[in-house]
Amino acid sequence: MAGALGNDLAVLVTEIDANISHAQSLAARLSHAQFNWRPEPGRWSVGQCLAHLNTVNGGDLAALRMSIEAGKERRQTGDGPFTYGFLSRKFVAVMEPPVTRKFKAPKYYEPVPESAPAETLAEYCRISGEIRKLMHASAGLDLARVKAVLAALPAPLRAILKMPLGARFELLAAHDRRHLWQADQVRNHVDFPAA
Repeated sequence: MAGALGNDLAVLVTEIDANISHAQSLAARLSHAQFNWRPEPGRWSVGQCLAHLNTVNGGDLAALRMSIEAGKERRQTGDGPFTYGFLSRKFVAVMEPPVTRKFKAPKYYEPVPESAPAETLAEYCRISGEIRKLMHASAGLDLARVKAVLAALPAPLRAILKMPLGARFELLAAHDRRHLWQADQVRNHVDFPAA
């Protein structure tokens, strides 16, 4: 059933590609020390921003695959443009940079203190590539009717709170932009090490 990408998915694929390019430009040629430098205690490094995205996005892959498979089994097809409810739109908007409201990451999504630059960036690109493939696999589905689980929620809430698949993809792209913006702030910090 995967046909040509509709405009909704084409825009999302472009956003994922832009996030990959942004991450590559952020982490390119950073030393281990630069990649793991933190402006102050309690603030994340460039490496921690990317490692956090790897954990969150990697944890979403299985739930997204299941949503797409379920949508295909139920023949929930449709053509866009798709629109989403107020709560979905608000949730996505809150993630967009510049960050005006901070949220504390749940303990299981907190990144490790240090990570290797090349491996962390490669994993980000790999996971983003998987998300891109899932977007392509969603072609022809009704992105508003197919529901996706929010893997970050506690198990009891996951069973009842779901988000339209298209809005879920938008949330992933916006969440990435949020933390890439955060990593930009670190790189542009006046005390960021020169080497």
